[in-house]
Amino acid sequence: MKAVGVLENLPTSDEASFVDFELATPVAKGKDLLVRINGISLNPVDFKERHDIVGRLADPLILGWDACGEVLAVGDDVKTYKVGDMVMYAGEINRPGCYAELQLVDERIVGPKPESLTPEEAACIPLTTLAAWEALFDRLEIDRITDENTALLIIGGAGGLGSMAIQFARQLSKCKIIATASRKESKDWCLKMGAHHVIDHSKNIKNQLVDLGHDTVPLILNLSNNIPYWEVMADIVSPEGAICLVASTKAKLDLDLFMGKSVRINYELMFTRSLYSTDKMPIQADVLRQVAGMIDAGTILHSRTEDMGEISAANIRKAHARVETGRMIGKATLSGVNTQTGP
Repeated sequence: MKAVGVLENLPTSDEASFVDFELATPVAKGKDLLVRINGISLNPVDFKERHDIVGRLADPLILGWDACGEVLAVGDDVKTYKVGDMVMYAGEINRPGCYAELQLVDERIVGPKPESLTPEEAACIPLTTLAAWEALFDRLEIDRITDENTALLIIGGAGGLGSMAIQFARQLSKCKIIATASRKESKDWCLKMGAHHVIDHSKNIKNQLVDLGHDTVPLILNLSNNIPYWEVMADIVSPEGAICLVASTKAKLDLDLFMGKSVRINYELMFTRSLYSTDKMPIQADVLRQVAGMIDAGTILHSRTEDMGEISAANIRKAHARVETGRMIGKATLSGVNTQTGP
C-alpha cells in the first residue's frame, strides 16, 4: 500500500521532510478493522510528534490521527462493524497513523461516519470530539453544573478542538461560554460555534472578564500553550475551581500559585484510554456514535475549513506548514491516496 512517512525532524520547506513509500498490506486480526482511508484531517499533535523525532529513523514513521474510510476486512473478534461500513476514528498514537492508503484500527475506538458528511468532513470529527468531550465532561465535569451563570472560559476557541468544545458546552451544559480569539474572523467563528461571549487573549483577560461581570471563572479549558497563561489562570480562576490543560509543557511551572484557591488541575490526552487499554476505552466509540447522530440531526457542525488535496508527501508537507502557523480556524483536510498508476 502507499503511505507518507517522516524519517527525521526537518522543516516543511525541505522536500525531504515527508516521503512517499510503499508498505505491505496490513492484515486485520482480533478487534482490528482494516480501513481504506477516504479522508483525513490534521491536528497539532501531527507536527508535534514530528518535532519530537531525534536523529534519523531507520524506517519512516506514519503520522496522522483523524480519518474516515471504508471497512475492507475485520478481525475474528470484531462485533460492531462489517465489510463495507463507513467509519471515522482518531486511532492510537502508538500505532501507524492515517497518512496512508490503508490502516488498522481497534473497533473499540471507532464510530460510524455521519451520513450527512463527506469523508473529508467526517475526518475532522474524531480527535477533537473525543478530546473536547473528555476535557469537558470527564475532567471539568460540566454536566454537573446547574447554575446558568457558571462561566466556562475556553482559551483558544477558534481551532478544531475549540470548535467542538464550544459546541458541546453550548448544547449539553448550562455554562456561560466565554471563548478567546484575537482576530475578527476567529471571533466570528467562535460565535458561530455557540460561544456566548468572545474576548481577546492578546489583551488583558482579567479586565475583559470583569467587564462581563466575572471577577473570576470557576472553569477554564486552556487549548493553547500553558506558559503564557499560567499566572493569568491563577489570577482569574475561582476558589475551588477547575482547570483542564491539553498542551504538554516542558518548562517547570509553579503549582503553588493554585494552592491557596484549592484549584483542581487536570490534563486531558485523548490517547490515554487506548494507550493503556483502560476499561473506559470503548466509551470513545460510544461518544463518536452519539456525536454522529447529533451531526446528522443538525445540532453539531463539522469544523472543516480548508481542503489540501489528496494524501501525498507534497500535500502533507504543505498541510503541516499551514497548521504550524497556529492561525488555523477550524481544520484542514486531505482526501485519500490516489492509487491510479497511469493517466
